[in-house]
Amino acid sequence: MVRSLLMMAMAFALMSGELFAGGGGKSNGTLVVTNAAVDMGVPVSVAIVVDPPAAWATWVAPFTAAQKAQLTKRATIVTASGSQSFSVKKGAHKVLAVNTSSEAFTLTDVMIASKQTTAVTVDP
Repeated sequence: MVRSLLMMAMAFALMSGELFAGGGGKSNGTLVVTNAAVDMGVPVSVAIVVDPPAAWATWVAPFTAAQKAQLTKRATIVTASGSQSFSVKKGAHKVLAVNTSSEAFTLTDVMIASKQTTAVTVDP
């Protein structure tokens, strides 16, 4: 009886462990985006998209309804003076930050190292 309980406990521990989930061998890193956007002296939220489509770099404010819809589907909103972490694969990435008030935006190139945290501050 004790042996059965011990075997079940060990099986449960393995199921919830990193090996069972396939973790440990991935070369992902963490990207931390901090919002420093200010509009007329007041901190504002930004919409963040990691690796946006290349065509988005040619957008001009004010955005069309279709552009706003695309952005809404893909973006993560970072509140005023807040930050957000993203798990991304190692290598080169682009970070699109859109000021939710003025629709001004920046596109930042970021290099992610394996299993490390990279921080970037955006101010569109």
